[in-house]
Amino acid sequence: MSTIGRPWSEDRTRTNAVLDSPVESPTRTTQDELAERAGHLRGATRFLLDDVADVHDEAIDIQMEARTDEAAKRSVADLLNELAELGFAWRDIARLVGVTVPAVRKWRQGEAATGAHRRAVARLLAFVDVLRSEHLVNEVSSWMEIPLAGSRRTGVDLYCDGHEKQLLLHAAGHLSSEELLDCVEPDWRDQLDDRFEIATASDGDPFIRLRSEPG
Repeated sequence: MSTIGRPWSEDRTRTNAVLDSPVESPTRTTQDELAERAGHLRGATRFLLDDVADVHDEAIDIQMEARTDEAAKRSVADLLNELAELGFAWRDIARLVGVTVPAVRKWRQGEAATGAHRRAVARLLAFVDVLRSEHLVNEVSSWMEIPLAGSRRTGVDLYCDGHEKQLLLHAAGHLSSEELLDCVEPDWRDQLDDRFEIATASDGDPFIRLRSEPG
């Protein structure tokens, strides 16, 4: 409606009426409804995060199976030679595959491996390939030998214990060294090398040092 020709006093009266109107505060029912809705949203978010984690785990499984199947098409001797070229010592390959060094030596010389052993070698190479191509880990062999969180446990130890998925999550940055060990060995802190201790740096952050080092 046009305001042309309407008395100014009438507009002023309308404005004052709006300004003087009390602002209604949320009722208890409204507050309860908002709290309930927030609770539902938190629950939905938690379920979504769980679903994302499940999908990610499934994706890792699918990726590893596909790359293992592809690698298993090659000869065992070829797979072993590639692992050696990537810096793995024969003793480490034997340990990661779960066999003896003489067994690895026979396969290198052309002796046939069982289907299970052939797949184990293929899976190791697939694991290394994922680390290099997907997570940009250079020199996987030495990365696998790094002590985790000041403990005596290394990536080699965890792989041999069947924790390859957790190692991939660690390489992807989803798990710190401490979180990785918490997942696979909850009491790892009780088994820390007693040559080391946890101290506090000047910035307040904890760090690990030799006990003989000055504070």
